[in-house]
Amino acid sequence: MSIPKNSCLIFGGTGAVGKCLVRDALASNAFTRVLTLGRRPVTTDDSFTNTSVLDQKTVDFENIASTFPTDDLPQVVYCSLATTRALAGSAAAFKKIDQQYVLDSARYIHEKAPKDPETGKSKVHFLYCSSANANANSFFLYTKTKGETEKALAEIGFERVSIFHPAYLKVVEPRESGSRYAEWVLDRAVPLLEFVSEKLTTVSVATVAQSMRLVGTSDSVEVEGIKPQKIEVNPVSKSMVTIYNNANIHDIVNNYAAASKL
Repeated sequence: MSIPKNSCLIFGGTGAVGKCLVRDALASNAFTRVLTLGRRPVTTDDSFTNTSVLDQKTVDFENIASTFPTDDLPQVVYCSLATTRALAGSAAAFKKIDQQYVLDSARYIHEKAPKDPETGKSKVHFLYCSSANANANSFFLYTKTKGETEKALAEIGFERVSIFHPAYLKVVEPRESGSRYAEWVLDRAVPLLEFVSEKLTTVSVATVAQSMRLVGTSDSVEVEGIKPQKIEVNPVSKSMVTIYNNANIHDIVNNYAAASKL
């Protein structure tokens, strides 16, 4: 299977971060093909430009081998596939969507991708939108699931794995999945959170999306002069794993905007 370097794949394109990521990837003109794989297509409007390069495919995450493309999968893979326990309906359903679907998709891509003959790593840069405080040892379902997913992604065998740890996400338009009560409550606290420190406590989904796109189109782990919070080589897979925290996400986009004005 060939993996074009000038194309990207987006999982979770109908979510708050994912929809912004699709919009930004198209507007950037960085890719000649933007492929989305999901249970339904992304709803586009006049705010989406360059849609001639958008390729949307509906897939069944319960039957990946039969419904996913088998060739021409991009080298740059963005994943913002996620849900909440409330929307999923149960803890088991939450883990299936938030973790199993992510890992099953990632393993399929790794299996199909060309490998480096020396290291055996697949020639893929996998970028995953996780969450602040993700921890595989957490007592809380959400942060524990995110932490476990990060650990598993790092061990699959990609050349690069970039993980993003946004804090409280500010949406820029209504979610296609409907509003979240906890989000509605926290929205009222945003002014106070940002008064304490916006870089530490909040971030727009559009900012997360743009930072992910910029990291995905960079050959270096230091993007726009910003060093990630953590850089390591996974001892199991030997993948280069980088973690960008909320401040990194802000700084990458701010530096990019400043440089664009020069």
